[in-house]
Amino acid sequence: MTPEEAQRLELNIQKTLSIHAKSDKSYLWMAYWVIFEREADPDGLEGWLNDIKAGLNRADVIQKMVESEEFQERLSGVKSLETPPN
Repeated sequence: MTPEEAQRLELNIQKTLSIHAKSDKSYLWMAYWVIFEREADPDGLEGWLNDIKAGLNRADVIQKMVESEEFQERLSGVKSLETPPN
């Protein structure tokens, strides 16, 4: 994923979640489903909630999630499905 594609993805996720999520907790639940395609684990959810309470904004949360090892592994798996074998 190019830096421009990653930035566009982050902005689209932020916009969509901001429209539908009224609380930080619901925002994070939706972010987990959109980015990681799974439910938020209790420890991860609590960690992100604490980060937000400490001043991390929602846009930075999305950026960190998209930059995470978990998302990058998921993304590389999707790309390998799209690339036909030689």
